[in-house]
Amino acid sequence: MKKFFLLIISILFVVGCTTQEKEISKQTEVIQAFFIANNNIYAVGDLNSYQFSSSKSEDVQYFINFLNSKDMKAFKEARIDRIEKNSEDNKIKAFVFIELDSKKLTKKEIESLFNKRDVYKSSQGNPDLLFGISHGELVKLQNKDEILIKGKLSKPLKTNFIEYKKSTSFDYEGTKEGASMAVVWGGVAILMIPLAIITLPFQAVDSLSK
Repeated sequence: MKKFFLLIISILFVVGCTTQEKEISKQTEVIQAFFIANNNIYAVGDLNSYQFSSSKSEDVQYFINFLNSKDMKAFKEARIDRIEKNSEDNKIKAFVFIELDSKKLTKKEIESLFNKRDVYKSSQGNPDLLFGISHGELVKLQNKDEILIKGKLSKPLKTNFIEYKKSTSFDYEGTKEGASMAVVWGGVAILMIPLAIITLPFQAVDSLSK
């Protein structure tokens, strides 16, 4: 009977436990360059430089495939909704909108796009595609200045860099915060990226300002 009672208590504890993301800090980040190299996505910001590897995340490969697709002929504007860093494992997530110009798409292409998930309608009625890319990491680019000379955006992408941690709450105690997790800063990889292998997915740097 005692074991049964303990089992019930354990079940209620698990059911009543919820995990939430708690924001630790929020800063304005300005992305000065955005490019593809070695099938990875890189973003160079005023605060940090970021790498998203296609070998670590299918959603990164999906985004790269789109950036290299014929749909990008209708590219109008890119926006980065936010960049998030998990303070516990230092992994980075980013959420990017790509707006396409309906005038450069056929009616069939537009209908096909709106039938896909995570496709919204912009204020001008254009397809606005949302891409979430994960398993990113902070990196240090040795040739950052050279990269910015080649691929600096004429209109930098302003966004928010948000750090968060997971917090646990229990229903029987309302929204009591769980135990704090220590922030562990891992080593940052130092990279040298040859300019010859860099591709700019937005076709032309100036296109972002149009």
